[in-house]
Amino acid sequence: MTFTADAPSGFKASRNIRLLLGFMAVGRLQPHLAVWVIYLTDYRDLSLAQVGLMETFFQVVKVVGQMPTGAFADRFGRRLTFIVGMVIEGSGILLFGLASNFPLLVISYALWAFGLTFWQGNENAYIYDALAAEEREEEYPTQAGRLLAITATCGMVGSLVGSVIASQWGLMWGVLAGAAPAIPTIFVALSMQEPPRGGAARPSYLATLRGAFTALRAQPAVRWAILFEVALASSRPANAILLQPFLQRHDVPVAWFGVAIIPVALGAVLGSVSSARVVRRFGVRRTFALSLIGALAALTAMATFDHLWALAAYPMFMASLNLAGPALSGYVNTRTESALRATVLSVAPLGIAVIFSATAAGAGIIGDAHLLEAYAALAALLAILGGGAYAMWVRADRQE
Repeated sequence: MTFTADAPSGFKASRNIRLLLGFMAVGRLQPHLAVWVIYLTDYRDLSLAQVGLMETFFQVVKVVGQMPTGAFADRFGRRLTFIVGMVIEGSGILLFGLASNFPLLVISYALWAFGLTFWQGNENAYIYDALAAEEREEEYPTQAGRLLAITATCGMVGSLVGSVIASQWGLMWGVLAGAAPAIPTIFVALSMQEPPRGGAARPSYLATLRGAFTALRAQPAVRWAILFEVALASSRPANAILLQPFLQRHDVPVAWFGVAIIPVALGAVLGSVSSARVVRRFGVRRTFALSLIGALAALTAMATFDHLWALAAYPMFMASLNLAGPALSGYVNTRTESALRATVLSVAPLGIAVIFSATAAGAGIIGDAHLLEAYAALAALLAILGGGAYAMWVRADRQE
């Protein structure tokens, strides 16, 4: 018997998208992200190079889990996938804060990373399917940009909370606070409905994976768009790994980490909410080009100026990366059938995990000795990978 989880009658796209935004808003508060690097270096006595290698392991777990969990969402439903992922992720973060030895840190990282794979890609597929149920697909870039803006804003709030908790009660409690949002998030997910997807019986799990690979082989433009998104993400260790050591280098107290992150998060919000408008005015190709050029300019500034004022380059960096996000997912969504959507959309996070596992380790090792050189290395890599992927995507897109 083929399993189906057709949407209930009376599905309302606007209501369920609001619930999804609430789910992501609460789930992405993540107070622990404000201090997780210095938690490992100062509280668990790891070097920055070891943190980079730990991040590599984190991304390897995501590589292994990304497409299978995307296929899980296509096969068993988007709503159930959100719930399962949040249970696993919350458990991993809780263990991360309590881990008293290296093996427990490794296990916590595995759970945390695997839990993330259940929602990455699934959230965009949910939005697109919900809009498609009411023939409102043209709203997708706006809704996707709104989602990124909300998650960035909530991440900013979470960073403020996490830095205050860490400064008042210690780094461990700042990390443990990151597990708290999992509980209300699960209740929000239980209130959501499964979006309709044509009412047809869904293919088997393995058939879903095979179908996604076939679709990508047949569409070079989609393939290169995904690879361009992956190339942009190669520079993300500048924010994920190097920002907290940058603040420490310039003697910023832990209590002020959250405040320092506010303009960075606002840059991400600005890029996300302006993406749809920029695409309408300048087109997808110019939007992608602006994203690449802006990120390169910001990284160059970080690599050049050894001063706290270089923090001003971070908002531009995050705005540039987030400018491309909704445009890229919209481009892929419109060229992918519903039954394969979450699986295909999970390819980008999978590729990002692969590239991030290498660049995070490299940034940690280089940054341990020379922080500015780590920024320079990321800029050079982005110029090569991003420029190459963009050129190949433009060529493939013109041939369609």
